[in-house]
This record gives sequence, C-alpha cells and structure tokens, in this order.
Amino acid sequence: MRLQKKPEPDDGMSDYYLACLTPADADRLKPLEELVRLAFWGEENYRRFLEELPEYFGCKAVRITGRNRDELIGFLLARALYESLELLKLGVFPQWQRRGVGTQLIETAFSEGLRRGCSRCFLEVRKSNENAIQFYYGHGFRIAGTRIHYYTDPVEDAWVMEKELA
Repeated sequence: MRLQKKPEPDDGMSDYYLACLTPADADRLKPLEELVRLAFWGEENYRRFLEELPEYFGCKAVRITGRNRDELIGFLLARALYESLELLKLGVFPQWQRRGVGTQLIETAFSEGLRRGCSRCFLEVRKSNENAIQFYYGHGFRIAGTRIHYYTDPVEDAWVMEKELA
C-alpha cells in the first residue's frame, strides 16, 4: 500500500501522516469507534484480520504530538475480495473531520483496491448518519440497497452504498 511519507517537524506538511494499520493498533481503535458510533469488533478480531487474513488491510491517520508521540486521529479498515472492495470501518475524531483526513483515508483504500484488482467498492452506513452519507456521496457513492435491522445499539437499518472504481 502506498502511503504519504511521515512529515519532518519543519517540512511544511500537515501535522498528520498516513501509515498502514497494524495489529499493534487494535487497542487504539475502541475510543474512536465509541465516539463516532462505530461498533467495536474487539482487539483480537482486529489483530486476526490484519495478521492472518490477507484480504484485509487498513490505514491510519496519525498526528505527531509535542511529546514526540503519535496520536491516532482516524483509521480505515477494508477488505478486497475478487473484484469487490468493501469498506468495513472509517472513523475520524470529530475535531479532525472536514479537514481532509477521511478523504485521504478513503482515497488510499481506493488505490489499494485497484492495485488488488477491485472494480467496485461497497459499504454499509446507518441511515441516520447524514454526515457520513453526504461524505460518501461526495466520493461518488450511490445507494444500492438496504439492510434491515443491520445495526444494533440502537437497532437501525443500513444503506448499502456502492461506487465503481476507475
């Protein structure tokens, strides 16, 4: 997967960078997922997906803090199966939303999907998540169907959205 280089402190780039999501990141996902209402699948599942199942991949957006530590600000988890790329998770902390982080994450997934031979991309999104739906519309997705009672806590239907990959 091709990712943006890690910025040097004075190179004029933004204050975050993209990197591959690794099994070691599994314990960092839960706080973000809880805040943006994604269903946390458990650290062991994320580790297994990223270690053992080659069709799964992910990327993360990381901010360099003043203490020379990296802080997760967003991530994406996807899988490529035959001609289909499925976006499984995309989350960005609210204070980093509408700053291009989600766009960089999703475009990285599109590139990796194309590299793996995918021609279409799918995802599910809560019908009530208007911000996410508008974000996906802005990236060329359209509604392809509905999954009844797909989500729990609370129970809610999902839109299935799809996009052709160029």
